[in-house]
Amino acid sequence: MQYFIRRADTKDIDDLSNLFVDFIGKDSDKDKMEEQLRRINENSNYYVAVAEAGSRVIGTAMGIICYDLVGDSGTFMLVENVVVAPDYQGHGVGKALMNSIERFGLDNQCKYVILVSESKREGSHEFYNAVGYTTDQKGFKKKIQ
Repeated sequence: MQYFIRRADTKDIDDLSNLFVDFIGKDSDKDKMEEQLRRINENSNYYVAVAEAGSRVIGTAMGIICYDLVGDSGTFMLVENVVVAPDYQGHGVGKALMNSIERFGLDNQCKYVILVSESKREGSHEFYNAVGYTTDQKGFKKKIQ
């Protein structure tokens, strides 16, 4: 299977929206998504990668550079919204997306990457372990809206 990784563009909104239905189980507001993606692409601390096969986006991941205050006050990266279309899982797409996101982090001198995965997504946990992520710390998440 051939695919390539690139930065997301507003022309990808329909495909991204379809991917996120698989991810969260409901439709996204495409107008708001397009507005957010425009903002994101104007901010050099954000990178939304997409995997494209043919003319279809089959996966995505987002990296966000964060500034730290402790130690040498360097940077770290938060990763969100890692999704690969079910038909393309197990073909290296997720690994290629994570490599692209990690290169973005390295280019921005990030010391480490943080990501959160819902506890019920055991297949995702196996994937993250396979690409080098560990669970030696415990993450917490609180919805405030």
